[in-house]
Amino acid sequence: MVAIEVLRGDITKVEADTIVNAANSGLLGGGGVDGAIHRAGGPSILEECRRLRASTLPDGLSAGDAVATTAGDLPARWVIHTVGPVHSADEDRSAVLRSAYTRSLEVADELGARTVAFPLISAGSYGWPHADAVRQAVAAVRSSGTSVRTVTFVAFGEPMAELLRRELGVLVTAEQLAARLGAPRPPVLLDVRWALRDPNGWEHFHDGHIPGASFVDLETELAAPPAPEHGRHPLPEIADLQSAARRWGIDTGDAVVVYDATGNTAAARAWWLLRWAGVPDVRMLDGGLSGWTSAGLDLESGAGQPVRAGDVELTAGHLPTVTAGEAAELAVDGVLLDARAAERYRGEVEPVDPRAGHIPGARSAPTAENLDGAGRFADAEALRRRFAGLGADGSAPVAVYCGSGVTAAHEVAALAIAGIDAALYPGSWSQWSSDPDRPVATGPTP
Repeated sequence: MVAIEVLRGDITKVEADTIVNAANSGLLGGGGVDGAIHRAGGPSILEECRRLRASTLPDGLSAGDAVATTAGDLPARWVIHTVGPVHSADEDRSAVLRSAYTRSLEVADELGARTVAFPLISAGSYGWPHADAVRQAVAAVRSSGTSVRTVTFVAFGEPMAELLRRELGVLVTAEQLAARLGAPRPPVLLDVRWALRDPNGWEHFHDGHIPGASFVDLETELAAPPAPEHGRHPLPEIADLQSAARRWGIDTGDAVVVYDATGNTAAARAWWLLRWAGVPDVRMLDGGLSGWTSAGLDLESGAGQPVRAGDVELTAGHLPTVTAGEAAELAVDGVLLDARAAERYRGEVEPVDPRAGHIPGARSAPTAENLDGAGRFADAEALRRRFAGLGADGSAPVAVYCGSGVTAAHEVAALAIAGIDAALYPGSWSQWSSDPDRPVATGPTP
């Protein structure tokens, strides 16, 4: 499977086998990326484009098609020229936009290219909404079946780069992780095994973990001490989280991959916290530990390898949260999802918190239903259908709670895969139910 990376910068300075040019149909150099590539590549690219226009492409290049030239003075072997469609509010042209990517990758395969750098096609003067341009680009590359090893999306600004990270930044497969662990700068790998009635995460880690992983204690490193007024797993102080992240070896600019043995229901807490604290590239291993072993990959036992202290600097607030009062308002004016098991939502059982039931107006959305039978997240379209059925379709603000803010992070991740922004209520039911002045609903309906 192709690895996808994000880079913010100037595509004409990216070293790759092939640079993709979002060209105008005439292939003769326009503005934006097209003009920059023609200028930086020197006159030879323009001359080749003119010869193509004069010989085999008299009417120019059709939207969704692609053709290659040499790269001139650019730090690449080839330039692949493609044309994206102009966005239309009256006609769905997304298939043509995806074709610009897939046809470019077909040409790259014909050339034997192993690394390709793309701009965001049609996201500039052609008016494509940026979030959808990103979604179409990532979907096209992931579904292409290309032999290219690495695709780098080169964003022209931080907002576009962040959209790309969000689209890409939730999951990594076992095969992708294994390849990345062999890179010159591998991701920091964190084992976050924890469950409500299983405090033996360290012992499980010692018995077998992914080579190179460091163990993370959810109770002490991903949460502040419990208190009724804050819940069972309050957010840690940012200084404490930074100290922990440095102990795990995270440097500024590092990618991070987290996993557990329970479908990422615990690892999602680390994913969310590090993203909330400003680490932009954090992913969960899809399928967790079983996803790794089922791919035929080995484990190692023992305490793990010594880790050099990192230098990452963290700041709070990069992902949204809501207070108890704001959660109550969202239950009325937006969408508030309860990620706990359905029987806890209905108030039939309550194993740990003071009162049984749910926040009035909240909708039952057990996070276990975001997974398939193998402990992997359902695909994005299935998740979009599921959340749309719960009223979370992006048209109203969404927040999620659970028992103590752990599995709610898993639901936030599932919503992110579906392309829906959601806030986390960190105190969750453990905080809400500890306040006797807050109302409680029971039964199967909000």
